[in-house]
Amino acid sequence: MQKSVCSALLTLLMLSSAQALSLQGSVIGSGASLPPSARVGLWSAGPSGAPINELVSAPIIGGTFTLSLPTDAPPSRAQFPLRPESIGWPGVVGDVSLSAPVLSSAVNLFVYDDANRNGKRDDNEALMDAFPDVQRQPLVIFWVSGKVTVSAGHGFAATLSSGWNTFIVDLGRNASMSAYTGQPVNLRVRP
Repeated sequence: MQKSVCSALLTLLMLSSAQALSLQGSVIGSGASLPPSARVGLWSAGPSGAPINELVSAPIIGGTFTLSLPTDAPPSRAQFPLRPESIGWPGVVGDVSLSAPVLSSAVNLFVYDDANRNGKRDDNEALMDAFPDVQRQPLVIFWVSGKVTVSAGHGFAATLSSGWNTFIVDLGRNASMSAYTGQPVNLRVRP
């Protein structure tokens, strides 16, 4: 009974966090020495993780950023059927099952030097991988076309609502998830 109450509460928190949301935080580690024209961008990604197109971006000013997540669905060319074998979220191990067939769009964060300061990435501006976390726990941003529950080994279960979903994967003895509700984000950039 207590587990189902916790699951219901977590689902409600996720539904509220799937609405217009901003990531606010700091660039840490080796990426902290970025040029003054650096931007962070949220990119739709193909099944292999390769970037398809930039959905939104924001400047990194003094090592900090505020990135508003989109409210619209990603472009149709960035939507793919969600398959158990395509879920590579941290902490998801073992057999993965889905409660319903849905389209999905994985996204990744990248940082780049907007050298000409036009507010968007140009072909000659290299992308650097950026890994978001909240208190050293991975932050996942994911879009789905309908409600679906993703289950995996060690008791992992994530109920995703239609649209954008953000959650934190708590890596411990058993991977679990908690809602992202605007906590400060650390962005680790790999040059």
